[in-house]
Amino acid sequence: MKNRFIVAALFLLAGLLVILIPTVLFPVCESEMKMACYYTKQAEIGVGAVILLLGIVSALFSDKKTRSGISIAQFLNGALVLALPFKLTGLCKMSDMACKAKTQPALIVIGVLILVIAGVNFGYLASTGSKDD
Repeated sequence: MKNRFIVAALFLLAGLLVILIPTVLFPVCESEMKMACYYTKQAEIGVGAVILLLGIVSALFSDKKTRSGISIAQFLNGALVLALPFKLTGLCKMSDMACKAKTQPALIVIGVLILVIAGVNFGYLASTGSKDD
């Protein structure tokens, strides 16, 4: 049971950070013209909300198959956190802009952490068989 709540708390924290990084902690460039960084911020808010929601859901279920599925979804969300600033929506092209210098590295760190948490949790759940904890 401890694993379920620890992982849920980690996902909740990660989802919250995904939302806060481009908005509060390392805000993207503000401009009257809506640029790529604006759309990345909006998309990251949405992905962060899904990560938060799945974190809550993962605490509610003790079934390992369900929690394994949630871990797979969270792994894909972590990949999406990484893909948004690099390939999908992008950021400013200039390396000295705030979004490129601060937001992007922070999103890389949190995206990789989500991948690791989800991967380790999936491995743990797969290795413990059908016992619920």
